[in-house]
Amino acid sequence: MSFDGLVLRAVTIDLQEKLCGARIDKIYQPTKHEIILTLRQTGATYKLLLSSLAQEARVHLVSQTAPNPPEPPLFCMVLRKHLEGGKILSFSQPNLERILEINCEVIDELGDKALRKIIVEIMGKHSNILLIEPGENKIIDALRRIPLSISRYRQILPGLTYQSPPSQDKFLPWEIKENDFYQRMLALPFTTKINKALLKISMGMSPQTINELIFRTGLDPQLALEFCGEYELSLLWQELTKIGAEIKEGHFAPEVINKEDQPYTFSAIALTSFAASERQRFSTMNEALNYYYLYKDQANTIQQKKGELTGLVKKEIQRCEKKAALQQEAILEAENSTHYRLWGELLTANLHCLTQGTEAQVRNYYDPNGELISIPLLPHLTVGENAQRYFSRYQKSKKASVKAKEQLGETKKELNYLFSLVNSLENVTDLKEIEEIREEMRQTGYLKATVKKKNKSPLSQPSQPQKIVLDSWTIYIGKNNRQNDLLTMKIAKTEDLWLHTKDIPGSHVVIKNPNRKTIPSPIIEKAALLAAYHSQARYSTNVPVDYTKRQHVWKPQGAKPGFVLYTHQHTLFVTPDPAKIKELLNP
Repeated sequence: MSFDGLVLRAVTIDLQEKLCGARIDKIYQPTKHEIILTLRQTGATYKLLLSSLAQEARVHLVSQTAPNPPEPPLFCMVLRKHLEGGKILSFSQPNLERILEINCEVIDELGDKALRKIIVEIMGKHSNILLIEPGENKIIDALRRIPLSISRYRQILPGLTYQSPPSQDKFLPWEIKENDFYQRMLALPFTTKINKALLKISMGMSPQTINELIFRTGLDPQLALEFCGEYELSLLWQELTKIGAEIKEGHFAPEVINKEDQPYTFSAIALTSFAASERQRFSTMNEALNYYYLYKDQANTIQQKKGELTGLVKKEIQRCEKKAALQQEAILEAENSTHYRLWGELLTANLHCLTQGTEAQVRNYYDPNGELISIPLLPHLTVGENAQRYFSRYQKSKKASVKAKEQLGETKKELNYLFSLVNSLENVTDLKEIEEIREEMRQTGYLKATVKKKNKSPLSQPSQPQKIVLDSWTIYIGKNNRQNDLLTMKIAKTEDLWLHTKDIPGSHVVIKNPNRKTIPSPIIEKAALLAAYHSQARYSTNVPVDYTKRQHVWKPQGAKPGFVLYTHQHTLFVTPDPAKIKELLNP
């Protein structure tokens, strides 16, 4: 994991400088694995996150927190009892272990000053948060209690003596001597790769940090020890001690690596193995971690909410597709019912020579050869009544066909709308856009309307369509139906050019043309690429995109959000290439 001992050391030093002497104002436990300490220091308020969530276990200052539950969990109540109103004395980290100790001074039940210690153990799935009475080194309580049945080596229960996690038998990077380094490396199997070897003997370093160290030496991380001589080992030792000296002195270069405009990883040292354009520097490790996890939490929330709505829309699509299949079947059945009319006509034409029975043999006078056909009869009805019965069945099927065609047309419109919702959900980039889609689904009846709280304000300011400028031409892209309506019906003017994929759900795209000039063909083609990419055909080739002036686009009365009609269109065929689209969206 990226949160290694070096990152924790950078966080610890920053917390020691900022929060030593701070008062513990409030304590919350918003989720099962997270504790929030609200700290006051010289007129400022800080929120310190302590997390034991497996691969996201960490400690750092945060700017936003999750909502608190109605009732505080047991461990939160224990922390409040022992720590609220207390003072932070110090933050410390044993060597480069992923363990943070927060030493506090509090007032106990008798009104006397007492010491308490919070220990945060960042150890993947074994991560934990403990409250310790340091005088006797007794566990007061822990977020995750570990009885004998789970661990024979180390139990974590109230009243037991606190036992530190087992030592990893690794060396600090600023302490190891060159000869000791050689011996430790060469004591490993010769087939061991140097990245694995450094990871086994170096304290506080994650695989990411090890790979950066090796990158700076110019060696291959997959190089086996058997191919390493004194020169290679010397390069590794020199770079290791160089990084170690910087860490020991508290000289850090906090960075977040961004890939495809999204935070990818973080580090306490400069990650020179990544391109300069991908590296984002921060003044403190706390700021870097807050930025990284804030975006990641938002991305996870967006993905969760988007997945929830997408699942609901796809269920509605399945319902409509089943309904359309039944309607198609009714139409097909009606089209195959013309023989009822034929039978009725043939029976009527032969009334004079037919008698009641179970079957009538008559010649088909519509057939050039006068083929003899058998017509089933109900024996309790006369031939004339049987003829009328067949005429009635034909008329009934014909009416059912007309009705089914009307219903099928409505079902297809509904399917097109539902597919437009799927496309909108694929294009969303923030929570506000998702909430707009959720509100749209409420208004169209796909979600139950919820009773709004008095203090909760509705969506007052709608999200805006995406705006880009290409060669001085401004192009807007609607990313959901609400934005599509806003863009087409409000933002676009009569002479602006309007684009949309032909018969495919997608975004509305508008090229602004305030000076009523002739829009160059390359600009129209680029806008068509954007329209194709922001549609359900984004992964297809030769996508048809219609374009026309905004004055030829209108919204029918009572139409669903995002639905419009248009005329005077021209069609352009384009293939949206992801690399080209990225270039257009980030000019």
